[in-house]
Parts: sequence; C-alpha cells; structure tokens
Amino acid sequence: MDYPEKDELVVAKITKVLNYGVFVELLEYNNARGFVHVSNVASSWVKNIRNFVKLGQVRVAKVLNVDAERGQVDLSLAMVSQSKERQKINDYRQFKRVEKLLEELAKQHKKSFNDVWEKVAIPLIDEFGNVYSAFEKISLGANVDAIIPKEWIGPVKEIVEKNIVVADKELKGVAKVSSLSSTGLKDIKEIFSEIDGIKKCNVAYLGAGRYSISCTAPAFKEAEKKLSGAIDLLEKRAKKLGASFEFAKEEAK
Repeated sequence: MDYPEKDELVVAKITKVLNYGVFVELLEYNNARGFVHVSNVASSWVKNIRNFVKLGQVRVAKVLNVDAERGQVDLSLAMVSQSKERQKINDYRQFKRVEKLLEELAKQHKKSFNDVWEKVAIPLIDEFGNVYSAFEKISLGANVDAIIPKEWIGPVKEIVEKNIVVADKELKGVAKVSSLSSTGLKDIKEIFSEIDGIKKCNVAYLGAGRYSISCTAPAFKEAEKKLSGAIDLLEKRAKKLGASFEFAKEEAK
C-alpha cells in the first residue's frame, strides 16, 4: 500500500471520533488509515473534541510521521490553515472529476483507463501542470494538437466542451477617494466614469468615501491585468482633477 510523505497535506475522512483523538481514511491513498491525536485537532485548547470534528467530515491534515511497517500515519489538523484546506479540497475535487471524465473517455472508446492516462493525462500534465487546468485552457481555446496523439484530440475536445465550464475569476479591492473642490461630487463621478468602458469591471459605493472596485475574467492573470489597468486610469483622472485616490487590493479567493 502507498503512503504519503512526511509534511504532505492529505485529504482525510473522519471515520471514528474518540476522546483522545480521531481515526481517518486517507482518500488519496486507497483509504489508508491515519490518526489525529487530540492535541493536534485544533490550535486552541480542546475541551470537547466533538466541537471540532464530526463523524464523516472530510478535512485536510498534515502528515507528521509515517510508519509503513505498522501501517500508521500520524496527522495534524491544527497545522493546516483554512486557506490551504480550501485549496487542497478544491484540488482533490477537481482531480476526482477529471478521473471520472477520463474513465468515461476510456469507456466510450473501449480503452483501458491506464491507456487514456498515459496517452492523454500525462502529456497534459507535463504541459499544463494538471489535467483540470489543461481542460480549462482547452475550454478557453488552447491548442493541444501538438501535445496529445491525433486520435485523441477530437474526443478530448468533445468531452471538455460537454463538461467543463470555466467560472470567471474575480479580483477586487477598495478605493478611498476624496476631493476638497466645490465640484467634488461631480469630479468623483467623472473619475469613476473611466471604468464604464472596461468590460466586466464594476464600482460599488461603500460609504464614507470608500468604493469597491472589481474586475472579472476567465483567468486571474487576465483579471489582474484588467484591474491594474482600471486603477491606472482612475489614478490619472483623480490626479488631473486634484482629488486624492488610494487603492488596496483584496486577497484573491
């Protein structure tokens, strides 16, 4: 049986909750068994372990130690931040979805899963990092004619077209704008009119001279470019009108 490596983040389903810790199944490792001691369940003091974990819950844990001979994997839930847990769970779900799509592809063309993995998945991983990212890029028009065998190009494009919808990525932040001019309100409206011509960029008034600015695009890189361009235009117009302009970008989610 395969086991994870020390310090690896793993997806774990809680199968038993005891006062001294929880037992889990490692979903990426053929349901190998792992254990989280109560001291590693949360970063705060745990009076009642059941306030922190539930039977059947899927969590992300960090591997503390692996004893393959005894089949024992010691884990920590406390050492995984919420952002890393969200990312890992999302990656796992994407992988499981890709796995099902490749199984469907193999069944449709009467090939083994291993054959499809070797001919389709591995070349896409080498080029794009992982299969789901490759499928998203194919959905957005990426050319894979020179990446996968000719006989698989059509089937891959077909299954992507039917199953992959790329959600827009959003980047946003908060701008603080003020003007001491007698025409200050008019000037501020004029400043934000710069965004009117930028597709999928919006402004919302938050109060007290604060404005939420957001831009969306199929990829974060594109959204970043649009948002940066919008902020540059707003800053230039504000400077021209003698208004103060400050912008703080929020962390991407």
